[in-house]
Amino acid sequence: MRSAQHWGLADSFLWFTFGSRVSAGEGEARLTGGEAVAGDVRLGAVLEQMRSARGLTLAAVARQAHCSVALLSYVESGDRVVQPWLAGALDRIYRTGSVVASLARGVEGASPGSAASGVSQTDVFVVRLPQGGVAMLLSRRQVAAALGLGIVSGDLQEEFERALGRVDLNSDCLQFFDDAFHGYRKAARFLPPAQLVDGMTGDVAILDGLRRRATGEVRRRCGVLQARYAELLSWVTEEAGDLTGSMWWIDRSSQWAQAVDWSSMTVYGFVRRAMMVRRFSSKGLRAVDHASAVLEMPHASPRMRGLAAHEMAEGYALAGDRDASMNALDLAMEWMAQPLREDDALFGQQISVAADDLYTLHRMTCDVYLGRGVRIIPILEPRLASLSGSSLRIATITRAKLVRAYAHAGQPEDACRVAWEALDGIEQVGSLSARNELRRALPVLNQWHGRDDVQDIAHRLGG
Repeated sequence: MRSAQHWGLADSFLWFTFGSRVSAGEGEARLTGGEAVAGDVRLGAVLEQMRSARGLTLAAVARQAHCSVALLSYVESGDRVVQPWLAGALDRIYRTGSVVASLARGVEGASPGSAASGVSQTDVFVVRLPQGGVAMLLSRRQVAAALGLGIVSGDLQEEFERALGRVDLNSDCLQFFDDAFHGYRKAARFLPPAQLVDGMTGDVAILDGLRRRATGEVRRRCGVLQARYAELLSWVTEEAGDLTGSMWWIDRSSQWAQAVDWSSMTVYGFVRRAMMVRRFSSKGLRAVDHASAVLEMPHASPRMRGLAAHEMAEGYALAGDRDASMNALDLAMEWMAQPLREDDALFGQQISVAADDLYTLHRMTCDVYLGRGVRIIPILEPRLASLSGSSLRIATITRAKLVRAYAHAGQPEDACRVAWEALDGIEQVGSLSARNELRRALPVLNQWHGRDDVQDIAHRLGG
């Protein structure tokens, strides 16, 4: 059953989508005439990043969006919410599919779980089709069944399938989803995972329906996009603390990649499993076991072998085997120095290039796990400011690792200072990876268990 509450959400969204066009003056009057409410500083930062990355000024965007420069400035600073009419305009200007509209709606109070999390049948979310701005409700449980088993049933799902039949599947349509993917990936650097899951899941559901109607190269492109979305969703749900959901999305990514003969993504599933074992358990040798399976695959590309060897290096470091860790890291850099294969290039920024700097970054994590904190502090600390500007999530995870380095170096005051910064970052972006790295630092910090700041950090972490 669709409750009145759920239809209220849809009706509100549909009004903004299909209702008479809101002029700039009307939109701004609504914001300044007693209904203006504080926005989201984090979303504002993402919008500023999107604008800056395209080399656009506030004035240029304001002209295209038919609004004032002041309004855009307020939105980017987090002093105003992004109204639906403005979100749609920004998606058009930035070519981000419906990412801004999805993020502006948010998921206030919603569970950060994935489509596989066992939510109730009445737990629905809004999706937007790529042409004409058609908004619809979908059930998370029905989406999970359709994507996992191919079962399509229920009123919402049947209505969704009929609407998909009216979408013109062409290059512009696929570009819509490719643009949205890159928008979500950028947003994931700054926003809590729960704000991303619904919009991305909706896009995957739409792509799945379109793929089943497509043939030839178009069908393959749909499958590749699905696999890329699913792989990014596996990271997002992992950071949200839903490890079961993350594994579910890793399996979907491998499944869809295999269907379109994208071997690198299929292999990458083993690398991702090794990452999860290494990040969320103390069983480094089990992570090595997962990663080493890639080295035995004859069709694995040099780049995938390099990523697997990197995971082996960090797994050995967790297990305290320094020599094996350094040997695996050297092997990783040799493989990653080789040219990218065409199907590896589809990973985009998820696959780094081999360089001295990359070796340094990988070596630092291994050294943290091996308890060699002194040598990495002068390398990591100066990077924090620039990392915060490019990815608050990566900066937060890096701070969490630096806490352990300071603790191993016998500097509890600096360790606690950085720990508080990391905890603040965790609250902003939501990062299970960063929280777990902090937990790993606690046994070392507890050498100074009599210090008030150490006790406060342990209490905040629930340790």
